[in-house]
Amino acid sequence: MRLYYFPDACSLVINIALRAAKMRFELIEVDYVTRRLHDGSDFSRINPMAYVPALQLSDGRCLTEVIAIIDWIDLAAPEAGLLGAQGTHKRQEAMTWLALVGTEIHKSFSPLFRRDTPHEFLAPGQRHLKKRLSRTEQKLSEQHYLCADTPTAADYYLFVTSRWMGDSGLSARDWPAIQAHAARIESLGIVQDALASDLQ
Repeated sequence: MRLYYFPDACSLVINIALRAAKMRFELIEVDYVTRRLHDGSDFSRINPMAYVPALQLSDGRCLTEVIAIIDWIDLAAPEAGLLGAQGTHKRQEAMTWLALVGTEIHKSFSPLFRRDTPHEFLAPGQRHLKKRLSRTEQKLSEQHYLCADTPTAADYYLFVTSRWMGDSGLSARDWPAIQAHAARIESLGIVQDALASDLQ
């Protein structure tokens, strides 16, 4: 199994999740600018969209999109607790937060650190993102994790996006509960291992 990634991108969520599930995998870095692999081959042959994460399975299939890949890992290794058991409130809440982080927080961050984003978009883009972060800050001021007493894939995803604040013109000091949450997640062994491998 191969995980194609950009350093410090959302593919880090999958790196962490695979370790939580105790699955063996190979990391393949993709050049962010050229979208080529180290051997010079075109990444779009693996994923026609040419972005990460992309998880190539042993049968040759390639899974893309964070939520879809998390679902596959969870079905293969439910004991990892990435989402919670089928039909439970925990799973429904974990899926809600996973989707919220992916569609509302991640995608609100993205244009703020793109070089081609028009300057006049930055201030309204930051305001939009702050509204999403405010709800998350409130939740994490009430409990340690987004939807349970143990971390789920939604917490791993939030941790990864919270690392982008400095690149987006936001101050981490303005979000103390999110930063405390990030510190809790970062202290986990699987996260330490994922970070070490992601930034090699």
